[in-house]
Amino acid sequence: MRTVACFGDSLIYGFPFGPRYSWLAQAEALTGHKFLNYGVCGDCCDDILERLRRMYLPTQTTHILFWGGANDIIQMRPLKFILEDLQKTLVYCQSSKLELGLVLPLLTAESGLNEYLLPLREAVSSNFAGKASLFDLQPAIGLGKKQLQAAYLDGVHPTAATYAVLGTYAAPLLDTWLSNYNCK
Repeated sequence: MRTVACFGDSLIYGFPFGPRYSWLAQAEALTGHKFLNYGVCGDCCDDILERLRRMYLPTQTTHILFWGGANDIIQMRPLKFILEDLQKTLVYCQSSKLELGLVLPLLTAESGLNEYLLPLREAVSSNFAGKASLFDLQPAIGLGKKQLQAAYLDGVHPTAATYAVLGTYAAPLLDTWLSNYNCK
């Protein structure tokens, strides 16, 4: 069993249902690994990074899972700043001997927001491939307009059923990531 500290925004937290009903809780139940939920609603990548730096992590923590970026886009933070925050997160994890996993931003039911999320997804993929483990949970939801509309309560926050689907989809991906880890 591995311990993963999970940092992010409302999508890590499991808003509006809370951590007990988040996709991480589902993944934990399916994998047997411990996913510590440090999600804070409304956080941008710089907030998440700062919390990670300040947080005292349990000594058994071997991995960091980071999911952010949508709030940055909503607050009109430039892509350059988001990528710089992710790079700083990578450097922090490397210096702390923690494995980093990045969850790619999900497309939403808001097409205007997706115009900015798509370039972010592509930039994270191209900038961090081979440097961090990347997790794309979009296939669990789909890309069609009807699929996206059905997946969200308010256009951006998943339904309880969608959180369960995300956790079920993510569980084998996360289990493989954690199982391939060799203590350093």
